[in-house]
Amino acid sequence: RSTKNYVVSFTSALYEELRRQGSNVSVSCLCPGPVDTEFNKVARVHFSVKGAKSMDVAKYAIKKMFNEKLIIIPGFMMKCALFFCSFLPRKMLLKITFKIQEKKRK
Repeated sequence: RSTKNYVVSFTSALYEELRRQGSNVSVSCLCPGPVDTEFNKVARVHFSVKGAKSMDVAKYAIKKMFNEKLIIIPGFMMKCALFFCSFLPRKMLLKITFKIQEKKRK
């Protein structure tokens, strides 16, 4: 989780630096949530929610990337989850995240 947060923060900082320099380079950060891939089987993890189709995520990401979207979040459910998370205290989010990650391994 901390690595993912770092990538979002780093991408955001890089985005702002490029914008202030008037660069034609754009950056985006894809935050897809659960994606149904072979990796899940190999890693022996199971999501408590149905994963998105990888092709759908890729198509959405490419479309938003070309629109120079900074943070790309495919799927209505992921957008809702992130919206509601902004109202919860950090310690509560930590507990919820731990429980979700723990369920994946079972």
